[in-house]
Amino acid sequence: MQLRDSLYRLEDGVATFTMNRPERRNALSLELRQDFVDLMTEVRGNDAVRALVIIGAGGAFCAGGDVKSMGSGRGSAADGRARILEIHAWLQELYNLGCPTIAAVDGPAFGGGFSLALACDFVLATPRARFCAVFGRIGLIPDMAMLYLLPRAIGLQRAKELMMTTRVLDAAEAEALGLVLEQHAPDALADAVQALGVRLAEGSKTAQALTRAYAQLSLHSDYRTMMELEVVGQTVCFDTDYHRDAVRRFKDKEPLRYDWEALGRAAGA
Repeated sequence: MQLRDSLYRLEDGVATFTMNRPERRNALSLELRQDFVDLMTEVRGNDAVRALVIIGAGGAFCAGGDVKSMGSGRGSAADGRARILEIHAWLQELYNLGCPTIAAVDGPAFGGGFSLALACDFVLATPRARFCAVFGRIGLIPDMAMLYLLPRAIGLQRAKELMMTTRVLDAAEAEALGLVLEQHAPDALADAVQALGVRLAEGSKTAQALTRAYAQLSLHSDYRTMMELEVVGQTVCFDTDYHRDAVRRFKDKEPLRYDWEALGRAAGA
């Protein structure tokens, strides 16, 4: 995988993708967007990746779109639509990825950076993290799926308030709203997200993928639909080596591989 504005490593089943434009607060350049495309190809095709962490370099998560590149040479409305759809091609894949995803937010997560964090399953942040639906400040509507993701995360009224006022959320308020799972000191954030990723990676990849997919579908499905999905998903999981091994361990009174508390104790959490 050839990366341009990012870094990538895989350790203990956890892939870490670092947006690496600290001088621009990791704004989404064309090169960084292509890196996300390549990242999705890598993670999708590598069974060794069991969790994905997205983090920013230099004390910033992501400042969103590169505003300095706007306003000149943008072409027609059709060109603009095509550019937005190109982003959604990889963003939707991130949202539907077959493994747990974690955003590690230090500093600003503005505009598209806020959307990027929302597309992940879990957000861990430092006390200096800041979130803002900044689009309205330059006369734009929220993009990168924020109109879809934010109301589902915190409810319609509060989502409209944040998107229409463009005010900044600090880490404490974001945690109170349920946008942030937990806070860590800046120098402890990378270790915290790695530890969470390693623990999640011990679960069945099949069960984790189906759980996150079905949970997202539940927000706009009825009981009958979810029941049928449960039947299909559980049947698939019953037929995995992971499930068969877990049943054997249980019968033989051996420790289960995926015991969250035991994994935490082993990691010193």
